[in-house]
Amino acid sequence: MKFYHRIPLIFMVLILMIINCQLYSQPSLPKRLFTANPVQNLSFGDLSILPGSSGGTVTVDYSGNRSSTGSVVLLNLGGVSQQAIYEFKLCPGRLVTITYPPSVKLTGSNGGSMTLRLGPTNLGSSGSSFHTNAGCDNIQRISQGGELEVGSIGANPKGVYTGTISITFNQQ
Repeated sequence: MKFYHRIPLIFMVLILMIINCQLYSQPSLPKRLFTANPVQNLSFGDLSILPGSSGGTVTVDYSGNRSSTGSVVLLNLGGVSQQAIYEFKLCPGRLVTITYPPSVKLTGSNGGSMTLRLGPTNLGSSGSSFHTNAGCDNIQRISQGGELEVGSIGANPKGVYTGTISITFNQQ
């Protein structure tokens, strides 16, 4: 008979242990609300191609430094070269993975097209992960550069070339 009296006592001890574990468990992470906005477009500034040449490349890194290769001439006619900048808000303690395509097609206002190879961000290349460490209301920034493949004058006539970059922020 004494055995049956111990079962409720053991059962009560187990319940108290479960309640105690729930009271002392780790606090939950803050809310998962995430906002991201582009605040500065990637721009390669003014440039020209030497007549009769096949072109080259123009690079703007994530710090905004511009350089060229081949027969691309960098001009300073007022067009600004700058890296892309995205701002986001996310509470601390989250692991975020950033992904984007390797290249984007840009279309010219007077015909032609160019390929933009997206460069790494200041936090790493596509697929890189980082932890958020600022407060929920702090704005954090990511900057990104790229390399523009410029063809001949016939393939890339004078004009404005535009396209869209899609970036995914995956929080865990």
